[in-house]
Amino acid sequence: MKTEKVVLELDLKSLDSMVNHYFEKLSGIDATAVPEKYGASVIQAKTAIRDNLSIFIFYKCDNIKEMNAEEVVLENGLTYSGKMPAKILKDANQVVTCVITLKGFQELVEKEADFLAQYFMDTWGSAYVEAAQEYYGKKIKDELKQENMARTHLWSPGQYGFELQNQKTIFQILNPEEVGCTLTKTLMMTPVKSGSGIVGVISPDVKDLLIPCDFCSLGAKCPTSKRECGQL
Repeated sequence: MKTEKVVLELDLKSLDSMVNHYFEKLSGIDATAVPEKYGASVIQAKTAIRDNLSIFIFYKCDNIKEMNAEEVVLENGLTYSGKMPAKILKDANQVVTCVITLKGFQELVEKEADFLAQYFMDTWGSAYVEAAQEYYGKKIKDELKQENMARTHLWSPGQYGFELQNQKTIFQILNPEEVGCTLTKTLMMTPVKSGSGIVGVISPDVKDLLIPCDFCSLGAKCPTSKRECGQL
């Protein structure tokens, strides 16, 4: 896979075919049949997010130089450290790093005076980021398929045993600060409606992959089936 950094800006309307599903998963409300007591706030919140914001997807593929039990070293000299990266990327010779961020989210929510609308704006924001993650996962899968390659599942720092300190490497590779996406001192992403992660580039013959669901703290309580999980 080519190693140039790619920056995509998505019009949120392009995610409409996916976003209602994620909103219902997060809120328990069918966006096509909203209960009357919530109706105005749900529509108001979605319209505010969809018509005023955009999502940026940053991604870049890097060659893996070497790896051991404690780190994966990239050709650019940066490393993914801890015990999980080498397990995640054991069959890979390249790794694709991504950041997805809903630019301007916090500023928009702060302007909204209605508490219920704020609540649903928060839910729609999460739904749009999950929809963008699904879009990204399919895009990378399709790109790799053209090269007769495949990808691992998506792994995010701070989740599923993938060490949080790797956020620093992700930001060094992608520099999403150029659209206002930053890291706090505790390595949390701002805006809060942001996500990051890595996938390994592997042969389509590889079958024995680590599954993020097996490391997730939700376990059997997770409301999402493995078939629908955006990490897969």
